[in-house]
Amino acid sequence: MKPIIKIFNLRKKYKSLPVLNGVSFEIGKGEIKCVIGPSGSGKTTLLRCLALLENFDEGKIIYHGNTEIFPSSQEHEKTKARKNIGIVFQDFNLWPHKSVFENIVEPLMLVKKIPKPEAEIKALEMLQKVDLENKKDAYPDFLSGGQRQRAAIARTLAMEPEIILFDEITSSLDPELVSGILKLLKRLAYEGQTMVIVTHHIEFANEIADEIIFMDNGKIVEEGSPNKLIYESKNKKIRDFLSDLKAHSQEINVYEGVENFKAFNIGFMKRIKPGGEYLVLGAAKEDWWKHMAGAHEEWSRIRREKKIKLKMTLYELVESEKKNLLEDPELTEYRIFDVKTEVPSNVNIYGDTVLLLIFDKEPTIIEIRNKKVVKGYTNYFNILWEHGEKVVI
Repeated sequence: MKPIIKIFNLRKKYKSLPVLNGVSFEIGKGEIKCVIGPSGSGKTTLLRCLALLENFDEGKIIYHGNTEIFPSSQEHEKTKARKNIGIVFQDFNLWPHKSVFENIVEPLMLVKKIPKPEAEIKALEMLQKVDLENKKDAYPDFLSGGQRQRAAIARTLAMEPEIILFDEITSSLDPELVSGILKLLKRLAYEGQTMVIVTHHIEFANEIADEIIFMDNGKIVEEGSPNKLIYESKNKKIRDFLSDLKAHSQEINVYEGVENFKAFNIGFMKRIKPGGEYLVLGAAKEDWWKHMAGAHEEWSRIRREKKIKLKMTLYELVESEKKNLLEDPELTEYRIFDVKTEVPSNVNIYGDTVLLLIFDKEPTIIEIRNKKVVKGYTNYFNILWEHGEKVVI
């Protein structure tokens, strides 16, 4: 595998604080490397130095086998090396005063000197690739986080870089979009695209990476295949880091609006393992059904196919819940508890995840992936379930 970039003994300080402390590795053509590690370990700084957006103090980087960049290199040398590097930032860096379409077209015209008609065709192709062509005339402030992420990726892909650097690409994506981006990146890899991805999403890294780099205190502690690093590493720092992620899932995501509400509920049902139990502390009455209009049948179909049992504690049995019980009696069980009992609006529990559902003018879902939070709500559910009255129709 021919290296596109070679990094030798990269060092950088902020004032007197070392941020990169002798980092060396290489990136082969078509290779996907994921960089993981605790906050402050130097991951983002490493990407910014690779993209030549920040200067480094010592070491050198060789681009494309022939362009060597040192701390003393001139700006015209760095400009030459930058031409084949794309970077997608955690905060997207889209122009807020321009539409999604304009955010892609204008860099093609300004940087690549591509004529406007050709740039527009290219922009549409990239928007189709990331499934965002229906938002081409929208402005970034009117897009969800996941949509802005896809727009930023489309803009980078349009420039046809030899290597793309991604900084925390999954941090603002809902579960369905993580899956979609994963498939997109795999397809890009098959096409020969080279990528370096900084991520805290271990499952994502496990599925996408050819190699994973673990960084701590500005150093590469270990580098290897996902299987070797995640499951076979003997390094205590790595084992503790991975164990902490698994024991205390650090993901909290918020989804607002009816369309996000529908998409998330469908996507979440797809993620649940067949034969599982889905627990609900329910006080939403008809609100959940109202906001799932047009999507409930799909939700129910997936539940039946996967034989997922719904156990739900209720203040009262509304018509929609009665219909659900009649349609799927073997997979549905309800308990009625005292209306005076205080319970959040609606809480769904499955596996290592708690969903807090809030119904106001528009629905909002707060997804919390944390085993301790799950345990607390599950204990509460079990108390209500034990003292509730079984619903029989």
